[in-house]
Amino acid sequence: MEEKSFEELYNESLSEKKFDKTISGTIIEITSKGEIFVNFGYKADGIIPKKEFTDDINANPKDEFKVGDTIVADVLKMNDGEGNVLLSYKRAKKRQDAIKQKEIREKQIKEKEQKKIEAAKKKEDFWNNIKVGDIYNGTISKIVDYGLFVDLETERGLLHISEILWNKDEKLDDKFTVGEDIEVKIKSFNKDENKISLSYTLKGENPWFTLADKYNVNDIVTCKVIKFASFGAFVEIEKGLEGLVHNSQITSLKRIVKPEEALELGQMVNAKIINIDKENCKIGLSIKDLEGTSMEYGYEEYIKGEVKNEQ
Repeated sequence: MEEKSFEELYNESLSEKKFDKTISGTIIEITSKGEIFVNFGYKADGIIPKKEFTDDINANPKDEFKVGDTIVADVLKMNDGEGNVLLSYKRAKKRQDAIKQKEIREKQIKEKEQKKIEAAKKKEDFWNNIKVGDIYNGTISKIVDYGLFVDLETERGLLHISEILWNKDEKLDDKFTVGEDIEVKIKSFNKDENKISLSYTLKGENPWFTLADKYNVNDIVTCKVIKFASFGAFVEIEKGLEGLVHNSQITSLKRIVKPEEALELGQMVNAKIINIDKENCKIGLSIKDLEGTSMEYGYEEYIKGEVKNEQ
């Protein structure tokens, strides 16, 4: 065979197709050893050894590719020593995965920034349009002892327990659940402090009025002592209706500084209604005006015992 001249070899090198670092070709064979042969339009085929397919020694290229599929790989050597172009699929894939991850992160950052802009606009629109008396359909986000936190579009408001329940013995957990929709009304708000106070549209009329309407000033009632305060004793006239007996209205037999000096919790006494304040939902009573009528409940005997002991 006639040896080619330097000029001929040089001209052939000029006519050879130049390839980028990464090529795309068609799979023409996958051997039992896991080697992939690729036709990528060059005078020699490309070969992807199994070690350049993946780092997973148990992986089988046939599970991912078949003859005729297109594959992308990096060019490692134009001649592997056996006349084939040495290729690496795993390198190209890692780089492509890194590019995709970068694109995903950039997209997520842009979406996050866009959401911040939209949230800020919604927040500003909310505060620009809110008015006392406006009704909102909110969602209960938290239940605490003193009330409900309610999400209203972009903001959160507080619905105090006093705005929800008339009966102090009821519990919020028994009536509401987190995630529940609730209709509320704007009671007051402060944009600078980011605070919103709410009222409950379904609270209804105070049942105190229905109970109190059954009684009049000068009515005599039998009631139970349920609580002490420094200024007097609270008594239960009936379930849901309480009144106050001021220290000055407990007895005329001695000066009372503390109500427990003359009364006991749970004690039953006769009392006269001396005041009904419907505006503030308060009832005032006097035991003093009925001294001597509560002997069946032990009150008169208790007072006499206290007086005898003082003597």
